[in-house]
Amino acid sequence: MKRKYILALILIVGMIAGLTSPTLAYETSINISGATIAFDIYHGGYHTTAADLDPIIGNLTAAGNTVLLINETWELPDEVDALFLTQCDDAFTAAEMADVKAWLELNNKLLVVSGDSDYGGYFDASNLNDLLAYIGTITRLDTTSIADIVYNDDADYRVAAVDFGEGDRPGTGHIAGNLTEGMDAGLILHGPCSLLAYDGYYVKDLRASTFPTYVEVVMWYSINATSSDADVSDNITLYTADESYDRYSRDNQTLYEHGGYPAIAWENLRHTLVNGTDSEMVIAGEAFYTFYKYMYGQATESGVYNGGIHYGQMFTNNMLNYLLSEYVDGAPYNFVFSLIPLAIIGCIYALMKRRK
Repeated sequence: MKRKYILALILIVGMIAGLTSPTLAYETSINISGATIAFDIYHGGYHTTAADLDPIIGNLTAAGNTVLLINETWELPDEVDALFLTQCDDAFTAAEMADVKAWLELNNKLLVVSGDSDYGGYFDASNLNDLLAYIGTITRLDTTSIADIVYNDDADYRVAAVDFGEGDRPGTGHIAGNLTEGMDAGLILHGPCSLLAYDGYYVKDLRASTFPTYVEVVMWYSINATSSDADVSDNITLYTADESYDRYSRDNQTLYEHGGYPAIAWENLRHTLVNGTDSEMVIAGEAFYTFYKYMYGQATESGVYNGGIHYGQMFTNNMLNYLLSEYVDGAPYNFVFSLIPLAIIGCIYALMKRRK
């Protein structure tokens, strides 16, 4: 067979293969293109090594976006559209905090903040909470560990966020509906914390506090969830409910019926930025967008929750597509699919070489 016909056959097979997809639990794609997304691992993060971020970075770049990994030096260019801050182990300097706030004040920016449980004291939420205090956000990370003996993936600390922020609960609205669109079940957060509110004077229970226009709780842990002060950071004899970031762990004992803690929330930052700038924040008790323990995935780690299917990947893609909607180009692209024609072409080429 002539070489040109062989090459044509390879291309045709590759194109046909590209129209098929691997077996997935559900369809979801990153639809934005032309955006610049930054991930900060310069300040550390237990569940966001470069390898943990590879799947989402691969999907973003395959869809036509630019990804900046802030690693060896701190850098936050103006052209960045979304900044992910994950479980920061190191504190932000005054200059770095000023950089983040000035960047948000450029308008239409998305800040994504995620925490971790206080298990063993490995994660210190104060690094991120200090930054959020400097920015002036309402929502903050709490300093407890959330567990659920009912909705989990074979361990109570592999918690499922199962309730969507819709209906009559405080702080719900159209943001939650769009970010959870298409989700038939919850998502797994591996060893998460919860979220609180700060009203300018006191730390508040976000289950009982509303901040119209500015804050929506997007997902909640189930009513079976419990909160514990795993690192024993507060002395209970000195506990004051309105001043403690450990307050949910005390609520189990003294204040309210336990459970139903907020897992992920959205906040419009116009209330704290200059000139009513419309930048936004998504804040979560864990890094739902990392592939650590398959959180940015469709299958769970242990295959127990919801028959082994969860919606961390869909939620992340929904968030990017909706909150960065100015970059949606109408051409969904899934990085996994792009590998199929390349693999088949490679196999055909290898067989040809063997025949020679």
